[in-house]
Amino acid sequence: MQNEVVAAKQVLSQVAMSMAEIHRMKLERMKADQNQYDRPDFLWHYLLQSFSTMGRSAGWHGLIGNQDNYTRVTVDALLLLQPADRERVVREVCRVAKVRMPDRKAGFIISCFDHIQRMGGLAPATARLRAAPGRKAKIEYLMTFPGIGPKYARNIMMDVYHEDFRDSIAVDTRIKEISSALGMTFRNYADHESFYLEVAQMAGLNGWELDRLLYNFKDDFLREIVRKRRN
Repeated sequence: MQNEVVAAKQVLSQVAMSMAEIHRMKLERMKADQNQYDRPDFLWHYLLQSFSTMGRSAGWHGLIGNQDNYTRVTVDALLLLQPADRERVVREVCRVAKVRMPDRKAGFIISCFDHIQRMGGLAPATARLRAAPGRKAKIEYLMTFPGIGPKYARNIMMDVYHEDFRDSIAVDTRIKEISSALGMTFRNYADHESFYLEVAQMAGLNGWELDRLLYNFKDDFLREIVRKRRN
């Protein structure tokens, strides 16, 4: 089994090195999103973005990319509504935006809104995130928000190339598909992430770079993995 793990790491690291060379400019452009961390609505915006892409990334276009939908579910817009109207509007927007499982996502959004209000509002809630010391504390804090698990607790911060999350992997269905192609299974999230972080190091990348390459070019990775495993 150990030999299989070593072989899988070698195959994936070789493919990752090649992909990084091809797509270096795209990676650098994506890193520029780190300035989004300074926006005052950072926490809410990226919670919405998480729910829009959870299970199907196409939901981003309907909820985040569509300004008519997006402006109806900002914190300021929701604060103007009574609870019953707030729930109705969020459910309506999630359905119109065609996010996956719209009623479930609407429930998460409303619950996150209530969670934020119990902390005194968006500014105090965001300040608590920024004050959390290091990666582990930030992950634990983000996982207090309904609907946010280990993957999105990492991904929210990785989307803005936060310095505490540059050696992180947001394990999702795409990465699990890569693992399957390599013949790899893992006991838990930590083991899965650790495997990919070791691959990143072998490829001369940080975890964020490998994660974003895998997310954006999954099919290319799969094709190269299959080719190398046949040779």
